[in-house]
Amino acid sequence: MESGSIRILIVDDSDLSCALLSVILRSDNYDIVGVAQDAKSGISLAKTHQPDVVLLDIVMPGISGIDAIAPIKEAAPNTTILMVTVADDADMVTAAMDRGANGYIIKPFNSDSVIGTMRKVKEQFVLAKPVPAPR
Repeated sequence: MESGSIRILIVDDSDLSCALLSVILRSDNYDIVGVAQDAKSGISLAKTHQPDVVLLDIVMPGISGIDAIAPIKEAAPNTTILMVTVADDADMVTAAMDRGANGYIIKPFNSDSVIGTMRKVKEQFVLAKPVPAPR
């Protein structure tokens, strides 16, 4: 599976984080299907685009990333959710994982950490891809 076939939605209230994630992921041929700066918009875009992966900030105005997990999973049941958080948010990461998040990316992030995490996600997609039955 090529990385370009993995569709990504970025949900983060930081313009800088959205821009950096977009540049990093596009440089490795990932398909950015949408960018939202709040959870409500992210939930709507998840329903519309059915992304493979949602990169979801934890701390946002309005609905938090943690509270957005269930509605995103409801809107796009097959999506993988990776939380984007600062390193000292251990309790929030645990809460997010308990609610259905699949992993996380630590801020401040760099190209290597983002691409490394996405390659692990890509491996999960490859492993989860059904193998056709022999005829």
